[in-house]
Amino acid sequence: MRSSSYWALGLAFAVVVSLAATADRTEASSRSKSALEQSMGEIQWGWTPRQVYRQLKKEIEARYQEPISKTTDAIQEDRLRHQMAEEIRQIRDSFFEFDGTASAYDSGYLKGEFTHKNRESLLRVRTKTTQDYFFFINDKLWKRYRAFDAAVFEGASFDEFGRALQQRYGKARKKTGPLRPGGEPKQWYEWREPRVLAKAVDNNEFYGFYCLILENPRTVAQLGKLRKSKPAKSEDGETLVEMVGNDADQDQNADIADRITGEIRRHENVDVDDDE
Repeated sequence: MRSSSYWALGLAFAVVVSLAATADRTEASSRSKSALEQSMGEIQWGWTPRQVYRQLKKEIEARYQEPISKTTDAIQEDRLRHQMAEEIRQIRDSFFEFDGTASAYDSGYLKGEFTHKNRESLLRVRTKTTQDYFFFINDKLWKRYRAFDAAVFEGASFDEFGRALQQRYGKARKKTGPLRPGGEPKQWYEWREPRVLAKAVDNNEFYGFYCLILENPRTVAQLGKLRKSKPAKSEDGETLVEMVGNDADQDQNADIADRITGEIRRHENVDVDDDE
């Protein structure tokens, strides 16, 4: 039977894969930022979707640079360049605006992380072990939602997962209850810092993963003012988006993959491109 320390070491390593982009930071810079802030890499709160996209594109290109330069096989080089371009395209095409159009996001695990018609949007990034969602409001980054694949914590309890994160990010408070009014009861670990709020949430029972949510405290404090448009409700109290989502759920097998993965069709008016 694997020991907790083994899980903690393995999980901590998987969690901080994204820190590779910060390896060249100076020691003074590292001291000025907490481990949670450093987990964002070069990306900063307040960035536009275009800025985040370009940074992610830059990181992908850097990751492929060495294998492309080392190969002497033209076919292999072409394959690598195609893979690189496809990863970049998937990020660009993932841009989605919450303009009131019902989507899989409204009934999936991201439900409650955004509102409609308040100039909110997101970009999605997939890796071998995670799915990252970058949330924007008024075209400014304010939240990153990271869903860890089951392979990252296979066999580990949520408490073991929480201990692994605390080894990396420091002591957290464990809480239980609804994350938001009317939400389902959950358990999570919470960190509160001047420049970042973080929650490690147990979504394993229904969705099969644990997640780590980072938020900009300044934006969180202003959400009530920023979200001026409130969801319209029918006579029985359901929002219009919920009504559409419920109708779509009548065929349980038709959209199960969409509801779990958040895979949806993007909007056409995307303001994320490759122009420098």
